Amino acid sequence: MSGNILLTGANGFLGRAILSQLQASGIPVCATDLGATIGASDIVYRQADIARLEELKPVLENAITVIHVAGLAHIFSPDANSAGKFRQINEIGTANVTAAAAAAGVGHLIVISSVSVYGPYTQGIYDENTPCNPVGPYALSKYNAELRAIEIARESGMALTILRLATLYGEGDPGNVGRLMRTLDRGRFLWIGDGRNRKSLLYKGDAARACMAVAERPASGINIYNVSAPACTMREIVDGIADALGKHPFPVRVPASPALLLSRHLSRIPNRRMAGLHQTVKKWLAEDVYDTRRFEEAYGFQTKTSLADGLKREVDWYKRQVLSAED
Repeated sequence: MSGNILLTGANGFLGRAILSQLQASGIPVCATDLGATIGASDIVYRQADIARLEELKPVLENAITVIHVAGLAHIFSPDANSAGKFRQINEIGTANVTAAAAAAGVGHLIVISSVSVYGPYTQGIYDENTPCNPVGPYALSKYNAELRAIEIARESGMALTILRLATLYGEGDPGNVGRLMRTLDRGRFLWIGDGRNRKSLLYKGDAARACMAVAERPASGINIYNVSAPACTMREIVDGIADALGKHPFPVRVPASPALLLSRHLSRIPNRRMAGLHQTVKKWLAEDVYDTRRFEEAYGFQTKTSLADGLKREVDWYKRQVLSAED
């Protein structure tokens, strides 16, 4: 491969993992993010705000491929401005990156999206032809980002690959798996349901490998792929975290039906903390499964990190941070 790869969101959870693999590959890379510096040496780094189109133009010099990772996620306590923030960063930011890349003559843009565009859970196994039904500001912003990128790429003729990633986890996880881990560690976990429902997760290192596979192979046209490890049960996730922590949740379980009924009533209480409780319980109990064969066949891709190993790495990292904070 000749020319540079531009990586946006290089200081983020996934961005750091991709940057590490880019460095190991020896591919020339330019990184960008909001911060003034980057936590890696020997990297060409340029500070830029993707919400400001004019800041992106100089960053794209000599780039032949762009991996667009920058975005906003994991607002667990949404405020009145959260929808606007998601739109500004995820939708408008992606449109800006796509437009600037097309104007700069970039050959291939890779946009990191999310399986959340299909909806908060699945009914059966969803493939890339399943109609999207985004629910909530984050999912809607990611879906609209896809639409904006597709429109600009189609008009310009630039190749576009959209990777709809399953829920990410791993060392430094700021998302839902990390939140579950902290809940288990603090003894605040309550079992709801029997744990047999399936969920889709993706270790951050495997997500980075998927991005690398696409970046290293020239693409044409517009392509959309689901990327995930094989689905696992909720029980396997909880047990994997608990084993790594050395802490197991209280064995009493709340059956699904009473939990749904109670959460529905509690969600009607005029209290912002209770407002999303019913949807949270529904999502916990629901299936979340995606067909990834299209990507696996196109790139010969298979995930390498087992669920147990990935969860142990995340927990070990977390324990080190806790010990460091106590020193």
